[in-house]
Formats: sequence, structure tokens, C-alpha cells
Amino acid sequence: MNILYIDGGNALHENHMYPYYGGVYRELLKLASITTHQGFINNINTILACQTNNIDCIIYGVGYFAHGDAKWFGKVEGLAEINIPIICMLHKPQSMLEKKIEFCKINNVNLIVDSQCTYKEFELITGIPAIRIPFTATPKYFIPRPHISKNYDIGFSGALHGSGKIQGPTADLRTRIKTLLDAQPRYNVFWNGSDSVNTRIPLVEQYASKINECKIWLSTTGPMLDVGPRYYEVALSKTMLFCNEMLEANGDVFKDGITCVTFKNNLSDFEEKLEYYVKNNEKRNEISENAYNLVSGNYTWKHMAESLLNKIGEIQNGET
Repeated sequence: MNILYIDGGNALHENHMYPYYGGVYRELLKLASITTHQGFINNINTILACQTNNIDCIIYGVGYFAHGDAKWFGKVEGLAEINIPIICMLHKPQSMLEKKIEFCKINNVNLIVDSQCTYKEFELITGIPAIRIPFTATPKYFIPRPHISKNYDIGFSGALHGSGKIQGPTADLRTRIKTLLDAQPRYNVFWNGSDSVNTRIPLVEQYASKINECKIWLSTTGPMLDVGPRYYEVALSKTMLFCNEMLEANGDVFKDGITCVTFKNNLSDFEEKLEYYVKNNEKRNEISENAYNLVSGNYTWKHMAESLLNKIGEIQNGET
């Protein structure tokens, strides 16, 4: 299959600030013939005219929808008229959602891909079929490392989402957890939380190894109650995932007491559950094993790319 993959800037590189932007793309490179265009397009025919092979499908990637300029989400000359599948990997719904939805409608898009359960809403709003392909992880970096000792009881790395970035029951959740952990010196805690990108662990390998050093890794939902790749990174590392209470946003993958452990957003059960699972090696390892088996067998970036190609094949065959 020949695919034209349209994205923005350098978002597809593994060393991008958010490497998951190119997670599906890097796997598609192994499974299909990909022509990449990074940047704004106002006429699709000028791009297609330069191709030596016929293009079977056009994908607008996550990095395209991460842009903050409204011009990226207007009418693309010639796009609505072409007779091949057009896929849009919708991203950052907190920014210009109406523009992004309109882009899909006026350009006659065939399929919307969303990383969250909001794909159902987008399908209803647009009348365009939508599927969910979560932001997951790769076993290239995130693997069990039995030679690394579990030096920490619990670990965390990431943005604190302060300054009112999150409203509602999860407001300042990560800061509240840090305050709680600071009051319990009996736990050995790895904490690398900050809203500054300068404090981030510089290499993916270092970050992945740090997850391996922890018995438990903390991950919480994002600004839109979204579930990011960290959930899957932890599962592939065979470290127990500890996260705020599961909503529909988490789908069927992360279930309390089976593939993760959840706590209430008001933290009323946080300490009790943390203490139990820090001490209970057998139960903690059982949950980690369950999560690893499920994600490694069904939810890596490779699985997501294969799922997308299967869906494109259904569109080509008129099955959807």
C-alpha cells in the first residue's frame, strides 16, 4: 500500500519532545510504502503530481493536528474530490476543536482516528466513521529489565499541570499527591515532576530504566482526562501502574485490581492502597504480569499500525 503521510514540523522524529506523535508512523514505515510530507498544504494536487507511484491513501498525522494556527484547518484544494481514503488522526481537542472538525467535514475525510474515547462523539458530530487508536508504547525501549533492582517504592516523571491547567476533580492532582508523599517519609520515592521541560529525563532509555527501578509507577489523566502513552510504557516495563480512578476514557485495557490499581481523585484511599501494594509483592507482580501480557500482545505501536491498515483496507473494499 502506498500512503501519503502528512504531518507537521519534526514531529515524526523519535527525539521530538513527544515521541508518541510518530508512534504509528514509524511502524507504518515497516508495513507499507510511505511518502512523507511535513508542513502545511493548501492544494493536494501539487503534492500528488510529484509522486512516481499512485497513492492509495492519505493520512493526516497527529503532528498536523497539534498545530495552533487556524490556517492548517481550512479547505485543501482538491482533497474532497479525490477517490482514495483520507484519514485524520485528530489531536489536541482542547484547541480549535470546531476548526479541526470542520476540516474533516469540508475535505470529505473518510475516517477519524482518536486516541481517546471521544472518538464516539466525533463520529456523532461529523457523521464520519471514527475509531480509537490509543497512544501506546514500543517494546524497543519499554521492556522488563530483571537485572535492574527495584530501588524505589513509587516513581513519577512528568508535568505537574499546575496554574489551573486542569479543572474539576483532578485539579492539581499531581501536586496533591506529591504533598501526600512528602508527609510519608517511610516510602522511597523517585519524583521528577515539574512544568518545566528542562527537568525532563533527556533520553528515552534512561526514562524507561527509571520505570524499571520502581515497584509502582504513578500516572494520572491529562488536561482532557485523557490517557497518555505512559500507561502503556509502564505496562510494558512490568512495573505496577497506579493511577486515578478509571473512567470510560481508559477503555477495556486498564482495570482496577487486574491490570492496574486505581485511587480516588480526592486521594481518600491513596495511602491505604499504596501501603498494601508496596508490601504485597505477589499481588503487585500479578497485576504487572497481567498488564504486560495484555499490552505486549495487543496494544503496542505495531498493533496499532496493523489495526489502522486493516481499517484502510475495509474502506477501500467498501466495508465501512
